[in-house]
Amino acid sequence: MSVTSALRECHRLRVHLRDLQAEIDRGPRVLQEHQNELEDERKAHRDHHDAIRHLKLKQREDEGTLKQTEVRLAKLEEQLTGISVQKEYAAKELEITHAKEKKGELEDAILATITEIEEKTAAVPAVEDKWKAAQAEFAQFQTEAAERLERMRADTEASRADLAKAEAELPADVKRTYDSVVKAKGPDAFAAAKNRVCQGCRTTMTEQQFTELRRGAFRTCAACGRMQYPAE
Repeated sequence: MSVTSALRECHRLRVHLRDLQAEIDRGPRVLQEHQNELEDERKAHRDHHDAIRHLKLKQREDEGTLKQTEVRLAKLEEQLTGISVQKEYAAKELEITHAKEKKGELEDAILATITEIEEKTAAVPAVEDKWKAAQAEFAQFQTEAAERLERMRADTEASRADLAKAEAELPADVKRTYDSVVKAKGPDAFAAAKNRVCQGCRTTMTEQQFTELRRGAFRTCAACGRMQYPAE
């Protein structure tokens, strides 16, 4: 393998390894996003059932208050028959009117609550299906993510081995420069040269320099310092 071919392969592998590591590092963030989505679905499922329980509790409380109001109303109406003073009679009638209004409000509220309970109860199967689907989707994501992580780790190990083989093709004097530039620039330590133009910084080289590069000579860009190889 020529020096330039080895550099081309080193560039490819180092970029690939960088991209693999970025994907591996992104994994926990993606997992957290899916966990957040699952938690949102869990909360929606819990909130729906809590809403039904709270509505039933409200219904019982309103029914208790309605019963008390009906007892009070009956007592007020009974008291009304024994009043002969007009002013007291009018005051008692006002109390009865207010009690009847409260009774009507409670009856309306109870009816509205019963209607809402029926609607939410009817929606329970759909809510359960959605929650089960969210759990299944998360479980599938976990399985696929674990398999993908295993593949990326295996790819990383194989690519590191291939990189070591490609680097072993470099002559000792080239390897010293290679190590220095890679330490400074990482995967950006390389640049293809196409039509005498460095694809890293767009600087043009001489025809002689480009010819030597295509013949396998080792060179770094005079402008950006990247190690160059001919574009395929």
